[in-house]
Amino acid sequence: MEKASPGIDALILLMAMALTAACLAWPSLSPTIVLGASDRSLEQLVVEGERLWTQSPDPSNPVACATCHCDPAMTRGWAASFPKFKPLPPPHARVMTLLQANAEAVERHYRLADPLPAATAITAFLTARAAGTPISPGISAGQPVFAARMQALAGSVLRGKHLYTGRCGHCHQSFDLAPSATAFPRAEGGRPASLELFLEGHRPLQPPLAWDGQATADIMAYLMSQAAGRPIGHHTYQASTEGKEGS
Repeated sequence: MEKASPGIDALILLMAMALTAACLAWPSLSPTIVLGASDRSLEQLVVEGERLWTQSPDPSNPVACATCHCDPAMTRGWAASFPKFKPLPPPHARVMTLLQANAEAVERHYRLADPLPAATAITAFLTARAAGTPISPGISAGQPVFAARMQALAGSVLRGKHLYTGRCGHCHQSFDLAPSATAFPRAEGGRPASLELFLEGHRPLQPPLAWDGQATADIMAYLMSQAAGRPIGHHTYQASTEGKEGS
């Protein structure tokens, strides 16, 4: 393996310093919302995500996300730890956003033709569960840190910085925009919205970005590196409800 440059080492150290220690309890939610409700709000999206997390949409498949991932303390830190490197079977191992990782798992385990709606709801649920947890890309409290994975994430951040400068930097300062990026997922016009889909449809005169692609994960890795140490919290709900920040 090539020796990391001083800049990469510094970035890895910065990420490690953002290791989360906060763990807040999330109240039980009533799993009554049906996918596709027209009057969906963020709170309803979170409820829907909890239902999909705890109950498979396929009656013939009783295995749900919570069947294996049943430790609340572990899952509470997931949202704050993304984007991060996911060690999937080759050639699929790469840095992913939380939505991308959820979509891959939903498609593989729930076998849904379109995994995006369910993955967006699950992402909203996990993000709400992480309320108050400092953003720490690549690092989850109580979980081991692998240098190779952090180096892969650092490379993603550097690629994302380059992409952001070329696509977004002339209008948006990354340090100012990064906190607003945590205002996703949210509900807009009764429909779930994600930052990944926002990036896919933004800047229509430039080559489009796929919501589930590496370039999108790289841009989000860069933005989250700028927001490292900031807590996931009330501003997420406020931005989602008012629909003003992060747009």
